[in-house]
Amino acid sequence: QAHRVQQLPVCCLIAWVVCFSAVRGDEPESTRLRVMTYNAQFLPSLAAAFNERKEPAYRAEQIGRRVADFDLIGFNEVFERNHRRTLLAQLQSAWGENYHVYEHPEPEENRVNGGLTIVSRLPIVATDFVTFENYSKPEDYGFRADGFAAKGVLYVQLARNSDAAEEDASADRLDVFVTHLEARADDMRELQYAELAGFLKQHTAADRPAILLGDMNTDGRPPARSAADSAYRRMLAHYDAGRAGGTWTDVWPALRGDALGGTQRQETTERGKRIDYVFISNPTAGGSRLKPLQVEVDGMLDDRVVALSDHSAVWAELEWLPAE
Repeated sequence: QAHRVQQLPVCCLIAWVVCFSAVRGDEPESTRLRVMTYNAQFLPSLAAAFNERKEPAYRAEQIGRRVADFDLIGFNEVFERNHRRTLLAQLQSAWGENYHVYEHPEPEENRVNGGLTIVSRLPIVATDFVTFENYSKPEDYGFRADGFAAKGVLYVQLARNSDAAEEDASADRLDVFVTHLEARADDMRELQYAELAGFLKQHTAADRPAILLGDMNTDGRPPARSAADSAYRRMLAHYDAGRAGGTWTDVWPALRGDALGGTQRQETTERGKRIDYVFISNPTAGGSRLKPLQVEVDGMLDDRVVALSDHSAVWAELEWLPAE
């Protein structure tokens, strides 16, 4: 009897440790994500003469090095293949086996690709893209027409980790979209809002969070956000209508209030329009969620070429919380 009494606490302790470890092992963990959107301005072919920042080979290498600390990057205007390869090679070298990329497919028609690329440390488990049907045409806008490029939207679905990539579980999946909207014709951009909303509707789900990145060519400074008839308000209404089971949050004003956040003047955020965006969206009930922690506009200044692009980068730190 004495022997049994002596062993009982040890057995209980072992059982408690095993049980506690199992609970801890099943406990979902949050994921910190550093997310960036960046219009890098690598114009293609003869149009490269109009790059505001020169020395594109140098800029590509520097950008690749400067953004290597991020986890998810949506690039705009990486049209030129060689410079895109240089940039991506830097990230692949830095990230190793965690490097995952989806580049804008080459169009079948006689146009350059849409200049979009998504790079992620998280596994990519699904991809898709759409080319806008509405765009400014050369006969109306000459060499500045957007129609020379097959601009549109890229989509990837990310898994939280390699284990989640092998399972079909929405709780550990994240939808990501990157776009670059019409720069010249306001009426065409309005039509693209609706096109993008339709694409969002196809690829968002009521139980998954989502991120939307890109150069929207739509001013989002405080006066535009408050005006009922502004392009910003119409844009957001379209995006919300296309979001299955939720709405979109513009991370900059969500964390910075009425700070201007201009992205057209690299030396300061207090000048220029705010046209580059990080949007997030969460399920209305259940599912994992994204919590914005920090957002910054980075001019990507450089002593040699002033700045690495004619746009500033916008980056946000997000916490991807597990489903409760």
